[in-house]
Amino acid sequence: MKILVTGGSGLVGRYVVRELARDHDVTVIDLRNPFEGYSRFTRANILSLSSLTKAVDDFDAVVHLAGIAHPLNDPPERVFQVNTVGTFNVLEAAALAGVRRFVFMSSESVLGFAFAKTRMWPEYIPLDEEHPLRPQDAYGLSKVSGELLCASYARTYGMQTISLRPPWIWVPEDKEIATYRTLISEYEKWHKNLWGWIHVLDVVEAIKKAIDVPAFGTHEAFFISAKEQWTKIPTKELLKQFYPEVKVPADALTGRESLFNTSKAASLLGFQPTRSVHDIVA
Repeated sequence: MKILVTGGSGLVGRYVVRELARDHDVTVIDLRNPFEGYSRFTRANILSLSSLTKAVDDFDAVVHLAGIAHPLNDPPERVFQVNTVGTFNVLEAAALAGVRRFVFMSSESVLGFAFAKTRMWPEYIPLDEEHPLRPQDAYGLSKVSGELLCASYARTYGMQTISLRPPWIWVPEDKEIATYRTLISEYEKWHKNLWGWIHVLDVVEAIKKAIDVPAFGTHEAFFISAKEQWTKIPTKELLKQFYPEVKVPADALTGRESLFNTSKAASLLGFQPTRSVHDIVA
């Protein structure tokens, strides 16, 4: 299968490309050179539709990772423009080329908690795809916009579009591992993220499933997450301390379960996360 990966030179993208390339013909689109030893590369800017239409041809699937990964280092107008206009351009180029499968890397930030400007709490737990989307920041808004764009292109062109909504994607690299250790020791500073995470190789598995699953005939969004949250504290205690507004059934959350429900991804994609925190932070 011929697969195009936008943003394939990024930290997450490198893992995605390496793994997909084991079984598929993978081309990277990015502004930066791909990782050493990888030659299937086209330099293009997702903000330039003309450059994308030249680069996207007879691919079987597009995996769209390119964009700004969070709203903390760029002005909000740039975050929204790059992520939203960029997603539109990649979808438009894919539609013009007749691509039939499009996998969009969305985010749990569509819910609105991670970068909320006012206090928010879940309406219920665990969080699933039916939960209201209430982003207050440019990044979360750009991901909701991207999902709406995917749904529109699915209706208009019959393209199968799938949005994956991971929380924080963890990678097994020394610099990042040092950060994760700090997170775990200072877990109280990260309650807005709901202590959600997923191993990058589980993200790759979800992408593979999204590429291979038979078409649904419409756009679908899926939360993908590790089975457990990344603190050492029981989940029910975390909620009691940081989100007392959330009603937790007496028989629910007996351990360190994730607050994200991935049963839809298990049912429709056949995706099950297999990595734990110990696979990255021993």
